[in-house]
Amino acid sequence: MTGVYPFRMGLQHLVIGERQKVCAPLNRKFFPQLLKENGYNTHMIGKWHLGFCKWECTPTYRGFDSFYGFYSGGEDYYTHVFRKS
Repeated sequence: MTGVYPFRMGLQHLVIGERQKVCAPLNRKFFPQLLKENGYNTHMIGKWHLGFCKWECTPTYRGFDSFYGFYSGGEDYYTHVFRKS
C-alpha cells in the first residue's frame, strides 16, 4: 500500500494478528490516501492484514471511502464464521 518493502517498515513477519497492538506505520501514506488527494473515490473489499488496534490503523482511516471485509484471516465470506486453522 505504500510502495515500500515490508521489511523496511518492520512488517516482515507475515500478517499482523488480531491480538497484536501494532499496525502499518502511520507516518507512511497509503496509495488510496494519495488517490483521494487527487479526487478519486476509493473502496476496498477483502481482508485487511495491516493492523486494526486503533481507529488510525483501519482501512477507512488509511484512505478508503468504504471497506467491506474482515480485519483478520480465517473468516468465511459466506457464513461469516471465524475458522481456526
